[in-house]
Parts: sequence; C-alpha cells; structure tokens
Amino acid sequence: MRGRTWRALPLVGGAALALAALGALLLSVGVLSPTHRALATPPEKKRLDPAGWGTDHVGQRIPEYMESGECLFCHRQHVGVTWQTNKHNRTIRDAEPTEPAMIALRAEPALRSFADDVQLIMGDTQAQRFLKRSAAYGKVEMLSPIATFGRARRAKLEATDKPHWDADRFANECAGCHTTAIDPETHAFSALSLDCFTCHGDGPEEHANDAKLMPLAKVRKDSPQVVTSICASCHVRFGKSKASGLPYPTNFVAGDNLFKDFQVDFAKADDSKLNPADRHVLDNVRDVVVNGQESVTCLSCHDVHTGSSKKHRELPVVQSCQMCHDAGTPIKGHKSYDVHSERCKY
Repeated sequence: MRGRTWRALPLVGGAALALAALGALLLSVGVLSPTHRALATPPEKKRLDPAGWGTDHVGQRIPEYMESGECLFCHRQHVGVTWQTNKHNRTIRDAEPTEPAMIALRAEPALRSFADDVQLIMGDTQAQRFLKRSAAYGKVEMLSPIATFGRARRAKLEATDKPHWDADRFANECAGCHTTAIDPETHAFSALSLDCFTCHGDGPEEHANDAKLMPLAKVRKDSPQVVTSICASCHVRFGKSKASGLPYPTNFVAGDNLFKDFQVDFAKADDSKLNPADRHVLDNVRDVVVNGQESVTCLSCHDVHTGSSKKHRELPVVQSCQMCHDAGTPIKGHKSYDVHSERCKY
C-alpha cells in the first residue's frame, strides 16, 4: 500500500524449524546450492592435456614414403590439375626472372651480383626470401635482404645493409615448414617444398585398395586431434621442439600427436596485439586440443587441394569470426594486418 513500509516478520517456534528442515532437504537433493553464485555458474569443463594421447617419431628414423610423383600417377585427375599452382607445393619454387622480387633485386646496383646466384624463392604475398642451393645435401643458403609487397604487388627490399648469404638460417628456422622430411640430426631435407608425405604421412601401398589406411583420406575420418596436429605442425608459428629446441617439430609424421614434442604457449591466442590470422589459428587449435571442442577443425573451412576457403563463408557467424572480420561487414572482407608473424615475416 502507498506510504506504508513492509517488514519481514521473524519466524518463531515450529515455523522456523519447519523452514530450516525444508531448506536442508532441498540442499541435499541439489535443488538449492550453498550460494546463489554457485547456482548461477555452470561447472567448468576440465582442460585437456595436449600431449595426453598418441605417440610421435622423435628419436626414430624418417619413414620411407611415396613421393608426389607416385601419388599423382593415381591422383592426377583430382589433385594433379591444381597441384602445380597450390601454395603448399609452391612454398619454395624456381626464381623466375619475371618475379617482382627478382626484378627488384636486379634493380639495386649493390645487389645485382647476388641476383645472379639466386635459384629459388620462398614465400608468398606478404614477403619472400631468396635462396640458392648449397653444396651440402638437403641444404640451401638464404640471402639476407627480404622482399615485401604492397597492394599493387610491387616488391620493396628490406634489410639491404651488408647483404650476405647465410648457410645455417634456413635449416635452423624455416626447413621444418617449407621442405619435406627433415633429418632430425643434420636438419637436411629430402625434398624442397611440401610433398604429399607432409600431410598424408607414410601411408602403405595397400591404401590403393583400402583408402582408410591413408591419413587424411575422407573415408578414414581421422580424429579432430590428428587433423589439428597435422595442420598445426606448420601453421602454429610460436612453438619449439622439446627434442631440438628449433622452432619446428622434430620428425613429425601425419598421425602423430604434435604436442608430445612441440611446446606452444596457448595464452597467445588471447593476446589482442597478435595479428588476426595467427590468433585465429591458435585459438582453433586450443579449442580442439585443450578445450575438447571438436566440431570445427582447419579442414572444416579450408580445402587444401583446391586452395579454397569457400567453406568457411558458409558457416554460422560467431564471435570468433570477429578476429578476422569486422562486425556488420560482408564476410568476404577481412581486417588488414602487416605480417602474420615476426618469425616468418609473412
């Protein structure tokens, strides 16, 4: 009633005892919680140990594997038609004179003599490095200048002071993700760029009659943890090998648990200063191997053989999309950023 103050009357005698008994009963059967806060907060899901499953090939020899030429003999219709232009195959390629990076290198008088020795180019649209084959097996040397690119695809050279060839940097920093089958002891590679073995492992010859024997075969349905380990072995660029201390895993073979050897600080996925692309990759990997959320892996969005990410535009828009896309903008547009990682420069 207006103007009147209501007060709770104290419970006395049997009423108080009855109410207390009812509260104890409800608490015992879980209808009430000791605190309102506990009642409103769902229990946290237990975090998983990324290294808690599977095995790896650390300390073992590189498996004998089929080379891409053998694979493409049978897969020439589906994979072969796009493999020559696939970014995984072209992560290292011949240095054609018409490449913008090569044109820029030859345009610098102080670098023209180095350009004559360049045989290979590594990298894509953000930055590229110049390489030449070493006299040692499975090794290349890296030129110190870097070619970076603007919107018009014009190459700009950086780090041009004191240009020189480095015989060790590629093997110690880049080989694990830009070549195939790295020897754990010598860090020499078996093949330039990424062969089929990189993602499909050492599938037996019998897979021709039973595709389930081949890692990443569609009919095999590998677990989200296995799929994530394969992709993360190159696309998570913040870890290091326990075995070697190098910034790529030791003797990783498709089907292994990457995180038995590869140490990663997953807290970086929460760092807003990290560029959107690397942050998105690390966040998805953490969801699978730490949080146990298995509904989305890299292959849910990306088609490796066609080089297409069309599938990700067909997925529901969720909050994590805003790492790469501004809210309310067309899904085809994405945030711009300077580089993917300080380690790779692209």
